Amino acid sequence: MAVSDPSSARTSRRAFLKLSLAAATLPFASRWFPAHAQVPGVSRADFPQSVASGDPRPDRVLLWTRVPDVERRDVVVRLQVADDAAFSQLRVERELTAHAGHDHCLRVRVDGLLPGHRYHYRFLRQREGAWVSSPVGRTRTAPAAEAPTPPLRFAFMSCQDYGGRWYNSLVPLLQEDLDFVLHLGDFIYESVGDTSFQRADGARGIVFDDMAGALRVGAADSGYLAAASLDNYRQLHREYRTDTALQALLERAPLVAIWDDHEFSDDCWQDHATYEDGRREEGNLRRRRNAERAYFEYMPVDVAVGAVDATGAHIVDDNRLHPNGQLWRRLDYGRDVSLLLLDYRSHRPDHPIPEDAFPGALAYDEAALRRLAPALGMDWSALSTALMPYLDLADDAWADLRKPLRRALAKAYTDAGVDKRDATVRATALSMLPMAVYVVRDVLTRYNAAVPGFMEVDLPPDAHDDYLRGLPWLAFGKSALFGHLGSRYMVVKDSYDLLLALRRADGALPSALGDAQQAWLAAQLADAPTRSFFVASSVSMTPMVLDLSNPALDAPPLLRRKFYLNVDQWDGFGLQRDALVSALDRTAGAVVLSGDIHASFATQHSARTVEFTAPAISSSTLSAIMGDAAKSDPATASAGERLVAGLDALLAAGEPRIRHAQTRRHGVGLFQRDAGGDCEVQFLLLPADLCSQRLYDDTARIDAALVRERFDLVTGVTGERVLKKRT
Repeated sequence: MAVSDPSSARTSRRAFLKLSLAAATLPFASRWFPAHAQVPGVSRADFPQSVASGDPRPDRVLLWTRVPDVERRDVVVRLQVADDAAFSQLRVERELTAHAGHDHCLRVRVDGLLPGHRYHYRFLRQREGAWVSSPVGRTRTAPAAEAPTPPLRFAFMSCQDYGGRWYNSLVPLLQEDLDFVLHLGDFIYESVGDTSFQRADGARGIVFDDMAGALRVGAADSGYLAAASLDNYRQLHREYRTDTALQALLERAPLVAIWDDHEFSDDCWQDHATYEDGRREEGNLRRRRNAERAYFEYMPVDVAVGAVDATGAHIVDDNRLHPNGQLWRRLDYGRDVSLLLLDYRSHRPDHPIPEDAFPGALAYDEAALRRLAPALGMDWSALSTALMPYLDLADDAWADLRKPLRRALAKAYTDAGVDKRDATVRATALSMLPMAVYVVRDVLTRYNAAVPGFMEVDLPPDAHDDYLRGLPWLAFGKSALFGHLGSRYMVVKDSYDLLLALRRADGALPSALGDAQQAWLAAQLADAPTRSFFVASSVSMTPMVLDLSNPALDAPPLLRRKFYLNVDQWDGFGLQRDALVSALDRTAGAVVLSGDIHASFATQHSARTVEFTAPAISSSTLSAIMGDAAKSDPATASAGERLVAGLDALLAAGEPRIRHAQTRRHGVGLFQRDAGGDCEVQFLLLPADLCSQRLYDDTARIDAALVRERFDLVTGVTGERVLKKRT
């Protein structure tokens, strides 16, 4: 006689009761559409941005559409969610209103759903007495919290510039059965016609309706426009979401999204833009809130940004936007896996090297460096070898230099676009502060060449045993009054590492994520030490070092050193990045998924933490951007061309943790995790020139050009994760 398990019986009874309750409350036939009614036809014209779903939880999902009206009236619509594609087994049916004040966007939370279940959904509106339907969307809830995590398959991606570009990289994903799509940022680009990385050949583009509300960047004859008004940002989302490949992908699987910089402003921090490189203040709370409002109206992101009404519709409240918003969040997939979604932009500090830092001014003077040297584990004699001589211009010994320096610097600032009054203020202040000897001599040499002989001034010696030694901004590669080189990009590695160490020793190293998010992240990792984590970061954590001392590059002498390529990303907060990796190592293991850099990387950060950085969907590749930049300076163009030609190998050689680097192709990532925790990752890559053509109807050409780079991620018996590229 078989003996039954009482716990199994209880489980079976609970399951039966749940199913019975669901069956009793499920309206299998629509009260608006009886069985004999004609099936509503799909009208993409009435739903021009199609549909999308997002942020799946075990019991709920957020659904989205836009229902425009030419007369700007509110539009009444019906939402249907069903277990089947024919909508014969309806689970949800409700009336909603698409408000003109929200640009006719609808964000609807649907809860009470079954875990790990696929659903079909559509929105309906009336036209001339008949009902028409949106495209039908498919979505899927997350597995039950207490259930073992089943196999997961999802895509990850970033950087989908629209102007003159097409999303052919997304087409291969339309053949995949995905649990969700992870978008890591730069869903839109706020700029229109920035020729430093955007095409302007007319293949397709955007012209702002609200031209007066847009921000002009650069000179009137050679600059470009960036979104600033709410209408500008809404228009970008509207037009990006008309792309049919993007629509098809979002119709097939739920979206999980975070933002990076271009959803607001290139290389932004908090509500600050960086277009002017420090020439003037660029903080703009209203612009930041316009960007966020449009984002939350158009993206199916299930975070608290306002009230949720009785129908589940989300209302975006200005008071819940920056600096009061919270995009970071956690999504669980069964009992074994969590996805942590980070917000790198909204609460981060300014870039550690100011874009308007005067090259000769000091980050640290000798007195501060002598005080901090012991905290670095260095004596002064060892530290001083990494420093540069400077003059304390407040010392009367250098009084004769102040007036010519003031005149020369005032003219330099005026020539750089600063108004005369501000230029004089800047120059006067600098002429009384410590300044690197090299810069003093360079400024005065230029001054002497521009004035009559009787006005020339004697230069201080280029070397002297009595000179003080400090750390000027010049040591980081900062050579212009205003600029991103030596500030956000191409920063001297040794000097930058020293700067971060000094700031930590001085108690002046702020959190890269902001204090609130940092505390939340620490709590998440401590709360679930047996879970595996996917960490979504909009910018790459991979160290990207260019060693220009390589003889093959034949770089100019002053450039023959190691540089960080981009300290706008996590290299700018290297100590905090390393601390985060250490925290991830104390869990059951982590996979970081990132984007932003327009190149693909696979990185073994540590024994338990690896990272995959997605290439750009369509935005200019890293090689192309650097190639264009190299051509702009004839003095370094030849060396720049050699650098770009060998960029992949150079990046891989510059950091031993990098297992793979690719900078020349567009593409997306495809991630598969089996039930045991082992993973396969693919980069699906296309040649860069294919993005300039619409190939959505020529999948054979896409398939023929597609390159798949595959990686295995195997979990060892002691929890280590080994990243291996397949040959």
